Amino acid sequence: MTTTDLPDFDELAAELVRIRHQLAELERRLEKAEERAAQFPSEFSQRTFDELRAEDVGLRARVTELEEQLRPVLRRREPQ
Repeated sequence: MTTTDLPDFDELAAELVRIRHQLAELERRLEKAEERAAQFPSEFSQRTFDELRAEDVGLRARVTELEEQLRPVLRRREPQ
């Protein structure tokens, strides 16, 4: 395995941080959309909520992938 075959851990870590920030914002938007859908039920509010939920699922899946790729770097050292 050459070094060009290895993932760029800095790039993966930066993407992980960026996505975690996106998730925090998305959680706030999801909460508002859920409240709006409950207060004013309509096809539009439900569609908006469903789209945000789908985006949330996709971002969470990507976070899981990145964490798996970064596991060797993130592993904590055992106390000696």
